[in-house]
Amino acid sequence: MKKIMRILTATVCLGTICGTMLLSACASSIVSDPNPYTFTNKEHPKAEIDADMTIDGVFDEARWSEARWLNGVDRLNAQQYAEIEFTTSYGEKGVYFAMKVEEHGTNIYVNPDRSSWMNSCIEMYMGPATDGADSPRCFEFDFMADGSYDSELNYNGWQSAKTTWDKMPIVASQSLGGAVNTPECYGYTIEAIFPWAFLEFADYDVATAEERENLVLGIDPAHIFSFNYEGTGLDSDRKWSNWPANYIDIGWQNPSTFFKFGKDGLLAHDYTVAYTGSGKGTLTEEHGWDFFLAEGDAVFVIQTLNGASVTKLTVNGTDCTDQLVLSGGSYTFRVSEPNGDLAFEVEIA
Repeated sequence: MKKIMRILTATVCLGTICGTMLLSACASSIVSDPNPYTFTNKEHPKAEIDADMTIDGVFDEARWSEARWLNGVDRLNAQQYAEIEFTTSYGEKGVYFAMKVEEHGTNIYVNPDRSSWMNSCIEMYMGPATDGADSPRCFEFDFMADGSYDSELNYNGWQSAKTTWDKMPIVASQSLGGAVNTPECYGYTIEAIFPWAFLEFADYDVATAEERENLVLGIDPAHIFSFNYEGTGLDSDRKWSNWPANYIDIGWQNPSTFFKFGKDGLLAHDYTVAYTGSGKGTLTEEHGWDFFLAEGDAVFVIQTLNGASVTKLTVNGTDCTDQLVLSGGSYTFRVSEPNGDLAFEVEIA
């Protein structure tokens, strides 16, 4: 019996000692790892941009107010149409693009799970202006309303044109009225850069500063109306519109026939008008532009009021009255391939 008691006593003591040790261990401090493991998922490299630029879809840089903009209307019908503006600007790091779309009677939709050409976007066809039909250097670049993009190039069978991230375009957008895919959104602005290295990748001749300075781009900024978020029907759920063909003769995938853009935007000239005589009227470029394109003929229209007549027209000091064509109560005048600004003087009686 004494032996059993001794064993019990020893067991109790041992338990007490172990319990004390465990309590001591629980009360001890945790030693921090002096070299804890951390990991940051780095973003992919991005192309460099000029110091005066921020790619954010906001046109607050001086270059945009200094560039000449193309503006036009893409009209589905009297109630549904889009007002579109587009321009370019060259920098040390690449070619910059700016565009604005305001739609009326339609909504703005971008669904990342369907093809880009089903979404609200500017589908830009672009190539060197010296290239003819089926140019292998012609891009089909979809600038979608949410700032995403899809880049295809003819040289590889209209497959995605991709190179290393540090040479790829950067695109950003701002929605107008509300977020994309909401009823409040009626349009978008887009700002982008194509690095010179990206254009070299596409076989453009831009290796030297002189080549970059003199580069003329043929651009056809087609537009896509998207009618809903889910649809994929090419004829029912969207409308692809080559609206520039309402202004100039556009050849399919033929950059030499597109609008011409350079380092300061659209290539065009200015005109001024001085009116004399007792009558009233206006002279405008046939599309209502306050400029005329630098390439091809320029056509002007004179509208008179209250039955007045044009009695004299001079252009840069030369009398051109006998070249006026009167039809339907308005006068038209064509200038054959002008190579500079024009000064009109119109006498109306």
